[in-house]
Amino acid sequence: MSSARTTVLSILAAACAVSATSCARPEPYTAETFVMGTAAWVTVAGVGAAEAEEAAQEVFREFRRIESVMSTWADSSELSLLNAGAGSGPVAVSSELFALVDNSLRYSRETFGAFDPTVRPLVLLWGFQGGEPALPSPDAIDSALAFVGCDGISLDDAALAVSLSAGAQIDFAGIAKGYAVDRGAAILERRGIRRALVNLGGNIYALGSPPGGRGWRIGVRDPRGGLGTVGTILLADAAVATSGNYENFVEIDGRRYGHIIDPRTGRTVDGVLSVTVAAPTALAADALSTGFFVLGPVEAARAISSFEGVAALFALPNGVRIDYKVIGEFGRRLVLGPETDGPR
Repeated sequence: MSSARTTVLSILAAACAVSATSCARPEPYTAETFVMGTAAWVTVAGVGAAEAEEAAQEVFREFRRIESVMSTWADSSELSLLNAGAGSGPVAVSSELFALVDNSLRYSRETFGAFDPTVRPLVLLWGFQGGEPALPSPDAIDSALAFVGCDGISLDDAALAVSLSAGAQIDFAGIAKGYAVDRGAAILERRGIRRALVNLGGNIYALGSPPGGRGWRIGVRDPRGGLGTVGTILLADAAVATSGNYENFVEIDGRRYGHIIDPRTGRTVDGVLSVTVAAPTALAADALSTGFFVLGPVEAARAISSFEGVAALFALPNGVRIDYKVIGEFGRRLVLGPETDGPR
């Protein structure tokens, strides 16, 4: 789920409680793999195990293909080749990569720059993708910020070409997993599957509902870590993603720094424990969970008006307790557990 999600790890609980089904119906089938730096699950209901396994494996192949295009870890990926051409003029890219750059720019504009695909120089500076973690000096942060900002990206629609200014680097860590999940859900739909969950590192799309249920029950993970949940979201033909700092962080001089960076300041974000976003697509949920985490609930409440069907749950530190704040409209889809104080 950032600009600066080096990877948005599995923030939501993977297990979903499925309503009781008739004995005549096949049990939901789940397949699992590891791809794009995280765990992935596909759960399919309403078809036999062989058909479900075949469908899940097609989804996993698509995830691996997208990883080969979008990875910043592989020098041979299309994205890495684009980054290597920064400062050298327009680089012809695939329509897929071009569209994802274009979408990233849109989410950056509509989150007031809080989601920014050019945050990579800061990610590297802080040690969130290789290297030794170290607290950057103010001068080092200012130097990296000189290469951050969407004004360093130019698009040529007619030529399907992208130009990056010298020193600029694109990182899709805050949007690629959501994009992959949407692609996976489209594969299942094309195969005639109408009841399924696609989960890539906590970026989840719920296709239809489980047999006998009104939606898939998705656990909202406790932002203090561990495997506990603080509530559930009932999801059908929609997506959810969470950004949080409790799994991906570095420790420097005994202090923990979360991996989500404000691309406007170059500093890591504190003051928010997690943000869970429900949206019509997994791509939107992925990008907005990161953007809203950076913005905080006040600014996010302004940004959310640009999007239809989007709601967010913030977990905010308040001394030894956690306060929860909802923006947008979950309706009856969100149920917080007794250990929370309820949405405010």
